[in-house]
Amino acid sequence: MSYHFIRLLSNKNIFKQKNECIMSETENLIVKNYINSIKVKLPEWLKWKEDELKGVLEDLEAQLYGEARNISQGEELSDADLHEAIRRMGSPENIAKLYKQRGTPKFYLTQELFDFYLRTIFFFFVVIIFINIMVAVFQFFFNPWWEVLGGIFSGIWIGCLVAAIVITIVFVYFSMEGFLPEDFGIIPKRLAMIFPFTFTEEYMADTRAYTKQHIEEAKILGKEKIAAAKARVEVRMAESKALRVERRAEAKLLRKQKLEEAKALRKQKLEEAKEKRLFKKTQPVTIGELIFGTSAGLIFGLLLIIQPFSVTGLMLPAFLDWLKLLGFLIFVSGLFELIRLVIGVSNYTGQQVFLIIGAIYNISYIPVFLLLLNQPGIFPISLFSGGNIPIIPFDPSNITYIVYFWVIIIIIIGFIGGIIGNFVKVGKYSKLKKAY
Repeated sequence: MSYHFIRLLSNKNIFKQKNECIMSETENLIVKNYINSIKVKLPEWLKWKEDELKGVLEDLEAQLYGEARNISQGEELSDADLHEAIRRMGSPENIAKLYKQRGTPKFYLTQELFDFYLRTIFFFFVVIIFINIMVAVFQFFFNPWWEVLGGIFSGIWIGCLVAAIVITIVFVYFSMEGFLPEDFGIIPKRLAMIFPFTFTEEYMADTRAYTKQHIEEAKILGKEKIAAAKARVEVRMAESKALRVERRAEAKLLRKQKLEEAKALRKQKLEEAKEKRLFKKTQPVTIGELIFGTSAGLIFGLLLIIQPFSVTGLMLPAFLDWLKLLGFLIFVSGLFELIRLVIGVSNYTGQQVFLIIGAIYNISYIPVFLLLLNQPGIFPISLFSGGNIPIIPFDPSNITYIVYFWVIIIIIIGFIGGIIGNFVKVGKYSKLKKAY
């Protein structure tokens, strides 16, 4: 009799194990499908980070099983318990939204991506302007100057417009998906070095910490959502009480805060005024110099290109062509000064870059004046001598040629001095970067 009893117990255990195996496979399939649906809906920035993605999915799975066990009240889990737990946790789309809401909204972009967005647009604007200028330098020798000038402005306008539209669309998508600057690696740091608005190493560290904190907050928010479904009335009562207490406290502290803010604002303005005065004294380049260089370069360059002063018979065509070439070089120098004015004198790295570019570009003036030195006959000396000297002979022993020769040599030395001066200013900016 004991033999039959033991055999009966053994058969019951085998039957129970088979049912548990079937139930386990069904449960795993339901949970797996739900977790996979959430994984598909999660934002791209989280999918790029495999370790964090794995931790988020494991935590969601643990939450699902915990809620299902609470529903089953200690009994074996069933499909109905799992479906009810899934319903309480919410749809995959709602859970994924928790991980997309990372940034602080600002227009259609997030506050965290806004500086990165502006620097990206400005970088592409500079590239487009530089490419159009370089292309125009080569086209100037083959096409009329008015076609080249029109091509520069149309190319810059269309290129900047297309770049702004494309970059804006891309960054709106990044903002909707919850991207932060740290998700793009070293690119934001490089752009911040060239265009330093408010982007610092400390800010990058804060965004990294903010990402970790946001992931933890999303996990906690998922748990709080389940708890809120059980006790919404209590939560609303607690929120209304906390709001009343907060408003009373704000009403008491409002007057004190206004007085403190007014005092702090006055101190801040005084300190800012002192800093501005000290800062202006240490600047190698002033805004006034850039404004003068921009206006003089653009206006004088256009006058030499258009040549409203040319009168037939007073100047040779070869000298007029030489003036157009010189005017184009001066006009491009004015554009460089305009770019430096736009980026600001406080942008040390940007000023250094364009000072070096300007120094290299100024070398092009030397062969232009050497060309005039080798062709003294085209220079209209009669206009400056009152008709006493009709032409400058190409004779090293002639006093007129000697004066003409040394005047051009002094001009070339002046350009070389300007090139050296640019590199001296680059050195001063390096010292300022170390000091500040």
